[in-house]
Amino acid sequence: MKVNISQLRSADLGAVDTLMKRYSQTLGFLPGQALQSYLEKGTVLGATTDAGELVGYLLYAAYPNYFRITHLCVSEEYRGKGIAKHLVDALKMAADTQKVIKLHCRRDFPANDLWPKLGFVAIDEKPGRSRAGHRLTVWHFRLAPDDQMELFQAATSDDTLDIVIDAQIFFDFDEPDSDKTQPSKALLSDFLVDSLNLWITDELLNEINRQEDREKRENSRRSAHNFPKVESVPHLIEEFDNRLRDFLPKRRASQESDIRQLARAAASRIKTFVTKDHALLEEAEKIAELTGLEVINPVDLIVRLHELAKRQSYAPDYIAGFNLRWTRLASNDLTSLSFNPFLLLQETSGKFREKLESLVAQVDCYECELLRSGDEVIAIRVLTVGANKTLMSPLARVAHSADRTLFGRFLIVDTVSKAVEKNQDMVAFETTELTPSLMPYLLEMGFIAGNSSFVRFCFSRRLRRTEVLAEISALCPEAARKYQDMSELDLERCCSPLVLNPPEQECFLVPIRPFYATGLIDRHQSGRELFGGNPNVLLRWDNVYYRAANRHRMLKPPARILWYVSSPRQQIIAVSGLDDVLIDTAKELFRQFRKFGILRWRDLYEMCARDPSRNLMALKFSHTFLFRKPISLAVMREVGILHPQGPLKISPEIFRELFQRGYPNQ
Repeated sequence: MKVNISQLRSADLGAVDTLMKRYSQTLGFLPGQALQSYLEKGTVLGATTDAGELVGYLLYAAYPNYFRITHLCVSEEYRGKGIAKHLVDALKMAADTQKVIKLHCRRDFPANDLWPKLGFVAIDEKPGRSRAGHRLTVWHFRLAPDDQMELFQAATSDDTLDIVIDAQIFFDFDEPDSDKTQPSKALLSDFLVDSLNLWITDELLNEINRQEDREKRENSRRSAHNFPKVESVPHLIEEFDNRLRDFLPKRRASQESDIRQLARAAASRIKTFVTKDHALLEEAEKIAELTGLEVINPVDLIVRLHELAKRQSYAPDYIAGFNLRWTRLASNDLTSLSFNPFLLLQETSGKFREKLESLVAQVDCYECELLRSGDEVIAIRVLTVGANKTLMSPLARVAHSADRTLFGRFLIVDTVSKAVEKNQDMVAFETTELTPSLMPYLLEMGFIAGNSSFVRFCFSRRLRRTEVLAEISALCPEAARKYQDMSELDLERCCSPLVLNPPEQECFLVPIRPFYATGLIDRHQSGRELFGGNPNVLLRWDNVYYRAANRHRMLKPPARILWYVSSPRQQIIAVSGLDDVLIDTAKELFRQFRKFGILRWRDLYEMCARDPSRNLMALKFSHTFLFRKPISLAVMREVGILHPQGPLKISPEIFRELFQRGYPNQ
């Protein structure tokens, strides 16, 4: 039987998920968001029949020096036909700098007999992390023809970080999922399997012995046997114990146990102790000074490891010069972040921190960003890409400040813009973790209130009305009825940058100088310049652009604007909705739109030839979205725009072509 091996895409999520769930007892559970991430990274190979049926897949992670296989699954009806070999061979062909393929497999699983047939070598075994304590075989396949001794040493060397976990983290592993236990459980995440080795001290058994429930004691003891125990130097244990007792609390039995655990860890070869105990974390610097042991929060540890592996994703995203920027929450941010400005009514800082840490710990699923103005954090948002092209925000907060309205609106606009940039079709803000003052702005910008979230659609393509309603119904059935009776214009605006096919609105090409574009609409360019644009203008959802009062009879709102940045850039960079065209004296327009636009009075004074009674034109616009791919002058000429001077009216056919080129399918 012939099968086709190919790289799977996001559109294959449903088929992969169905096959995975069918064999979840041996594959284990992988959250939909994590599976989506693998598909987006292009690290899922699929085996399909000529009829298009997915009969097998190989899911893997790629690192600079090796591949790690997470899942290899073949439908039971198609086993024994060489499909697994074809999938592994395809992975071998994908190697660039990788020298080894690694994986862990339970010894009692049938697949454990498959790996030697595929050329893998069992180099080691280790205890699993399940309660039953099943052993895992460590399989390696050599990809690079290096020296035999070097290969063996590379295969058997342990490049992971050894850490000692405290009792609370150990107990969290067997507790139900919650914000409180998530940071501990994140240490067991699949993406950390090659980064961390978890150890315990024998003092943990004393902690277990203090549990009242006999069944819990027995279960905990069984679980403890799955973790290796540190070997400590006896005389050093006593020395470090004495040093720690001088300043750590010891009134309760659990505090005595904390000291003994720290002393045993410090007296071993392992120099990292992971705990959620705030009393110990507050004394981390002194503990390190006296014992050489680093005491760290699990979230900080996970983020630190992620920073090392994904350094580029922690680079600042500048917005208006180098002062205003988004930064991904880094390993030292939780200790310095002030939580009080972001609290909801009757919410404690401890509860908010617990919620934030539970999300931050899941670095493979969630991205937590801080909006900074200078050294001050003014907004926090957490984002994740869900199924069906949805950008979700389970937490969004704006600090109590004088600029709360400006930055609250910007947080919303920027999140929708990010969804368009990532080619997502819907944005959803969860209601429970949302600053209440954001809700009116969400409604103003086309969001609707659902059962548990505010949702907005942002289709960056041309669709017929029936197609739009069908997409909305599929993405969010509860919202579908609210769009049924909307006019064409309202539907386009609520789902912008959507273009209904055929388009109802006229479209105009409006030239703008690079300096004005940077301060008015081009956030990307503004972030590349030292001072950038004025945030009070650049961060607005609606704005004003002044021009000489020519061709104003042609410009009739509502319409669309394609922004053409003139020489030296010579590109169409964005699309906006034209809301109004006003003709009046420079003095009157400046009075009316003093808070809009980037021009000051002296600029308008020069524009009207120093005659304040002379008329100027103000274009009032909103719903501005940058193109994913700016359109060059050569492409414009190719579609029929030979002289981009204007404002210039564009035919529906040319607009459709330019819009599609600005938002190519991904």
